[in-house]
Amino acid sequence: MGKTAPSGPSFTPIGTVLDTLLKQCGARTRGGIPHLSQVWEKTVGSPISENAKPFAIQGSVLVVHVSSSPWLHHLQFLKSDLIKTLNHHLSASPLTDIRFKVGRW
Repeated sequence: MGKTAPSGPSFTPIGTVLDTLLKQCGARTRGGIPHLSQVWEKTVGSPISENAKPFAIQGSVLVVHVSSSPWLHHLQFLKSDLIKTLNHHLSASPLTDIRFKVGRW
């Protein structure tokens, strides 16, 4: 009888995993999250950039994680100005909305 390969968990190449994650985070659009993070920091300045970070792009919606509920509330008031300013600095298709979410970055 011939030997068969041992049965066990099958592994997925890391490149496939990273591609999937990048697609889910929208990192291939608008120069990616790293580019958007740079634009974000230059656009919003401190202390906003210390308390809110771009996390993902879903279509034309930017998801931003914020450090606390008060920051989320504060940024809701600035949302339209942030969209306008960010779109001015982004060369690709414009953002239509920003969703703020308390979360880690």
